[in-house]
Amino acid sequence: MPEVVIVGSGLAGISAATRLMEQGFDITLYEENDFLGGKLGAHTVSGKPDPHEHCYHMYLNWYNNFWQLMKEIGALDKFIPSPVIGCRLPGDKETRPFLTNAGSVTTIPTNMMNGIAPPAEHFLWAYSLLDLIGTQSMSGDVLEQTSVSNFFRSRNYSTEASIENSSRTLAEAFASPSYLSSARSYQSLIKYGYPHPVPSLWLLSQNTNDAIFEPWAKHLEGRAKELGRHFKIIRRTRLEKLHLTDGEVRKLTFGHMPINPTTERGAAPKPTKTWEVDVPGDLILAVPPRALGRLVSWEVAACSPNLESVRLLRTEPMISFDVYFKRSVPGLTRSITLLLDSKYTLSLLDISQVWTDHLTGGTALNVIASNADLIVDYPSEVIMDILLKELQRFLSFTLDDVDKDRCHIQTNVGEELFVNQVGSWDYRPKATCDIPNLFLAGDFCQTFIDVVTIEGAVVSGLLAAEALRQRRGTGTAIDIVQPDSYPAIFPAMLAAALRPAAMAAKVVSVTDSMMRAQFSRIFPNG
Repeated sequence: MPEVVIVGSGLAGISAATRLMEQGFDITLYEENDFLGGKLGAHTVSGKPDPHEHCYHMYLNWYNNFWQLMKEIGALDKFIPSPVIGCRLPGDKETRPFLTNAGSVTTIPTNMMNGIAPPAEHFLWAYSLLDLIGTQSMSGDVLEQTSVSNFFRSRNYSTEASIENSSRTLAEAFASPSYLSSARSYQSLIKYGYPHPVPSLWLLSQNTNDAIFEPWAKHLEGRAKELGRHFKIIRRTRLEKLHLTDGEVRKLTFGHMPINPTTERGAAPKPTKTWEVDVPGDLILAVPPRALGRLVSWEVAACSPNLESVRLLRTEPMISFDVYFKRSVPGLTRSITLLLDSKYTLSLLDISQVWTDHLTGGTALNVIASNADLIVDYPSEVIMDILLKELQRFLSFTLDDVDKDRCHIQTNVGEELFVNQVGSWDYRPKATCDIPNLFLAGDFCQTFIDVVTIEGAVVSGLLAAEALRQRRGTGTAIDIVQPDSYPAIFPAMLAAALRPAAMAAKVVSVTDSMMRAQFSRIFPNG
């Protein structure tokens, strides 16, 4: 039977494995950690029961291919709707609604009147997104070479506050500043989300290991028996080198890892032993950009020169801080909550209210520092102290309330997020390359999704699987669903009709800002 080796058990790799098995392929899946899922996975620290994730995750309505796979593995009932994205300002006693089902016509008044910012600014932010997805005067290539910041600054209706709202979205979701992020990628995120605004997002009611990846592995093992296929997962095994013969990958050097290389901070573990494995069929590399860059030796680059450019892709870490309290912290909801005006662009999710199998105790938060570059090199205990003090500006607790033995810092250095940087499209690899039996997958690869998301990772795996199937000339075409989006002419026409209202809102906003500034000068103490 045709054989496929897949390296990397994240969404891209395991999605490819699922579809190729159905096409009659035998699969061997290698993973460098002892847990599955890559940046979506969850692990435990030795001797402690609490699971730790790369960060909390948002699951959006337009993730068609992801939801189909969740249905197949029986995980759909693990997701709960979350219509509201919350926020807190320093000193707030309660979490306030920031956005409710963003994009829905029925919630426009609610979002505009939420009290966080003047209604005119909320209108301008919403209008700017409408303008972006309706923009046809710029080709896709021009938008790819234009940053989000520059796009909005080129629009005469924009204000600093409306630009800041988009900057906050990018920082919270992708750890990416707006002056680096591609306007085309941001356009993709918005245009796919607008047709399906209710609910805003979905949350997982368990950690990803227990809810998704271990059930997925069992599903694949069961399907392999039904179909008479070979399927095996080999963990704690890292790919060290590709060996080419006659322009194809025919051997791999693997190494056994003494620890999880992606979760141990500051660790650069070397394999305790290495061995070679033959590749009689095809190889899918579903590994992050840095790992792929490490594997592109000069021999590999000589056969497929374009693969060298993966080293030019930019990645950024997000610090994940699991905070456990001995008591319940008041005023929290079970929605993702943005901490506005926080120094390190903090946001959080109260997993003690979301995870149904949460271990007994007080409040448990997963806190994300999207602006991690400022402190990521500090010792873990220093980072923990800094973030706890920053959290105290927003939440009511003392340091004695914190169960420090259960707290966990994960800087995610080595597990950075790919940044949809301006001009990066041409450096992103496709599913195929000049090495005929080598296929590539990962959220950083070129797909019609474009923006780095859970769905982008899944689609990249499906595209790699389909390209491999076509090369082998076997089976039937793999179904890959492209998300819906409104034809650009409709948002463009609506944006044109609302342009006078946008200019009026800018006048109101600028006047309000001037009056507030003047009041502050006259009455500096309020």
